[in-house]
Amino acid sequence: MAKKIRSIIKSILPEFSGLSTFMIIWYLAARNYSAVVLPSPIETFNAFKYLLISNQLLTAVWASIFHVFTGFTIAVVAGTILGICAGLIPWFRRFIAPTIAAFQGIPPIGWIVIALLWFGNGSGTSIFTVAVATLPIIFISTVDGISTTDSQLLEMANLFRTPKQFLLLDIYFPHLLSYLFTALTTGLGLAFRLGIMAELLSAETGIGAELNLARINLETAEVMAWICVVLMMIIISEYAILRPLRVRLEPWRNTTRKV
Repeated sequence: MAKKIRSIIKSILPEFSGLSTFMIIWYLAARNYSAVVLPSPIETFNAFKYLLISNQLLTAVWASIFHVFTGFTIAVVAGTILGICAGLIPWFRRFIAPTIAAFQGIPPIGWIVIALLWFGNGSGTSIFTVAVATLPIIFISTVDGISTTDSQLLEMANLFRTPKQFLLLDIYFPHLLSYLFTALTTGLGLAFRLGIMAELLSAETGIGAELNLARINLETAEVMAWICVVLMMIIISEYAILRPLRVRLEPWRNTTRKV
């Protein structure tokens, strides 16, 4: 038990050290400015407590989670399916490549403006923006994962006339995971930023809407508290969802590290 605790402490020590250093720099910098310009960590924490007690926090967080994860789930499902098809079918890859390049080239603010025209103020703008802006990341990683699968394994599978479902599940899928998880981590961080940006400009609920209200009222400590909430959501999503899922689906990675 003691050995396990030491192992956990050792694993989180670099992150804890980095966070502590950042908090010290923040505290020292805040001493030179007023709370309107740069509130201290203590003032930000007090604002966070107020948001939690007043129930604003949970309401806004659940709204943002719904917007972000709905849009991101659409992007993951569509991007993975299209990416697998493009990786396996050369003509389809050439067919869809210009569209994906166009999606990737449009700046996020452009998608938000389009979504505002189509969906108006509401959840649809955030969900649409997250979906279309993160889909290219998932698509490109999926295509790379499928395209770089070991050709010798594929030749052997074809030689033994392996059924297509086993070919996908036992050869393509394990190789694809290493590419897909990197895209999921990158895409999820982008999804949170885009979703909250869209809420800031369009929604009446969510963290972005609360950020906009705090900005109007010059509540800088509250703005910083909401920013910290977003960071915590991203960290929790990665460490509590994506990383455990990766360990479960790719146990060989953990074994390799131990060796």
